[in-house]
Amino acid sequence: MVPQGEILGGAGEPPALHLPDPGSFFSDRAARFGALAAAGHADAPFLALMERLARAQQQALAAHPPVAGSDPARLELCHRHGLPPLAKDAARDGAWRAALTGIIHGVSDAAPPSAQPVLRELTAASAQRLDAMADRLLAFNYPELNPVAVPFLGAALQVHWFKRAAAYGISSFKKLDIPGICPVCGSPPVASVLRIDVPVPGSRYLACTLCGTDWHLARGQCSQCDVRDKVAYFHIEGGNEAIKAEACENCRGYLKIMNREQDPLADPVADDLATLALDILMDESGYERASPNLLFVPGRN
Repeated sequence: MVPQGEILGGAGEPPALHLPDPGSFFSDRAARFGALAAAGHADAPFLALMERLARAQQQALAAHPPVAGSDPARLELCHRHGLPPLAKDAARDGAWRAALTGIIHGVSDAAPPSAQPVLRELTAASAQRLDAMADRLLAFNYPELNPVAVPFLGAALQVHWFKRAAAYGISSFKKLDIPGICPVCGSPPVASVLRIDVPVPGSRYLACTLCGTDWHLARGQCSQCDVRDKVAYFHIEGGNEAIKAEACENCRGYLKIMNREQDPLADPVADDLATLALDILMDESGYERASPNLLFVPGRN
């Protein structure tokens, strides 16, 4: 039997795609943020705020209105041309803005004083202005965004795309020819995960930064330039060795990789934000991060 949220690969291969469980996806992430904060992390206040944010995402997902399922004609067109059916640059409805309002309500009392004016500004902003901000974030146009607003905008967009992907169902999606692009929404991955809940434990999956979908990619294959066997691994000495940077010697890009064989609770978003020191190390070593985390504004040095 194939789990409802998976599409099988070929014989003897791990599932090609995996959609997470809507009932626990964000709450599991919140628990991971909370555990990382409670472990005495140097950025514990930030991680604790992210815990509240993820819990608010789970609540916003539960409150999100129903969305339409897949359109067979559109699916056929997308599959024929190798396009993601829920492309991040396609039209979206206003439900994401309602999710944003709910998320802000869920975290406002825990947000630091410096963030309060931004939260009030987001709450009062017109639909047109919020949509313009969302367009910039989905295009990763960070210079035109207030960095304090980014986690809240990103969180709401994640909820909305997660809901849409769940409504379509796993059978609506197929792997694309471009390995580093999400087959559901066309976004890049936030990190790699070595999964243990698949027929071939330790199989590598890319985790979408927007909709949460995981898609299989062979270990040792660069998600950016597609070159194989040019990947080196880096980690912070004395840190969690389950979290490493996988860096391509060909294109000099990197993603983090979360090894659940070593740490079963590792989360691609939470553990990414808990290992920002690793990003600094990679920057100093001459590598460039391949793709962003929608809950954080990337920077250099």
